[in-house]
Amino acid sequence: MYSPQWFETFSVTVPGSIIETELDGIAAALPPDHYPRVLDVGCGIGRIAGPLAARGYAVTGLDISVDALRTARHCSPGPRYVALDQRHVGRMRWAFDAALVLWNSIGFVGRNADVETLTGLADAVRPGGRVVFDLYHPDWLHRNEKSGERDERGPAVRRWMRDGRCFNEIRYVDGTIDDIQFDVYHPVEMRHLCRTAGLEPDIEMVGWSSQSRPSADTPRYQVVCMRP
Repeated sequence: MYSPQWFETFSVTVPGSIIETELDGIAAALPPDHYPRVLDVGCGIGRIAGPLAARGYAVTGLDISVDALRTARHCSPGPRYVALDQRHVGRMRWAFDAALVLWNSIGFVGRNADVETLTGLADAVRPGGRVVFDLYHPDWLHRNEKSGERDERGPAVRRWMRDGRCFNEIRYVDGTIDDIQFDVYHPVEMRHLCRTAGLEPDIEMVGWSSQSRPSADTPRYQVVCMRP
């Protein structure tokens, strides 16, 4: 999945202003008085889980990478962290008021697996709870493929789309290479997937602003779903 080099190069270097925008957007979608228990799926090194816990949420961070969770526990010790394949999230014994799936942290194993993950999230979140998705827009990715130019943080990045899947080849300055790929969903596809899993889409937005709608002009969009 994501290597230690990826977290050190891309996750650690996210500007604080972007993180604050994400946190404020999450707090608006999930007011802590109503949604205090939050599951962060694909939490990585705790980039969002830690600051959310500092804001008073009871956060559980879930990730398949034990190395990433070790870093998260060291750098952001507030949340509870669990090593688990997201496809098995429905087997967790805890109930949550809400769940987060940020930075397109789905699609790694294929669309059928995503149905399993989302169905599990519907089981893990209490009735009336919410699931918030932060996803890449496939039309934006089509417009912004990369042919191997060097990123401002150092690595050379190739990115291309094929059959609804985004492929990323990242060559770091030390010679190591990451091959990261995941499925991406158009908003219409995402609404269908959520309903199939037992979630009802409620809000679609861009930049965590309910005044903006998803389009090919922006890289990511957010979907807030309710569990009926």
